[in-house]
Amino acid sequence: MSLSKNIRAKLGQLRFLKEVQKQKHKSEVIGFGDAVSIGILYDATDERDYETVKAYVKTVCGTYKKDILAMGFIDKKKLPASQFAQYGLDFFTRADLDFRLIPNNPIVKNFIEQKFDILINLNAGNCFPLRYIAALSRSRFRVGRYDQKYTTCYDMMIHLSAETPIKEVIEETEYFLRKIKPQIA
Repeated sequence: MSLSKNIRAKLGQLRFLKEVQKQKHKSEVIGFGDAVSIGILYDATDERDYETVKAYVKTVCGTYKKDILAMGFIDKKKLPASQFAQYGLDFFTRADLDFRLIPNNPIVKNFIEQKFDILINLNAGNCFPLRYIAALSRSRFRVGRYDQKYTTCYDMMIHLSAETPIKEVIEETEYFLRKIKPQIA
């Protein structure tokens, strides 16, 4: 990482910590069966991951009749021609990041403000913009991969290695979310 990018990342991390500390998130445990709306965060730089998430979004919309929106980060300055926003799929790129590497795009801000029943961050945790979005999301139940440094970002964390393919991450996450049964008051 270049010195400039390292400084930008440190400034972004400071802003991130400040935002997380002032946030008042009240966690609600919601299982897959009870969720009406689901938000997904993922790194869409690899076209295979994009295709996997696109197929999953189509399945969840069609088969399970849930509202779903996937927000993909493409680690390039411009959106590739093969990847374009469509129903259930939105994107942002490096060009949408401010100096501190914080997303500065109205689409991302709307995603953060949307109160999904479940928010799933499929990324291994090494993508600061996706972690930033997950931590500040207004979602009722936030799910991500386990990372001891970021336990405050999620309500449920799943221990998977960074090398786990995105298809397996989706399957494991859905498996555990299906195990959550509604609480009877």
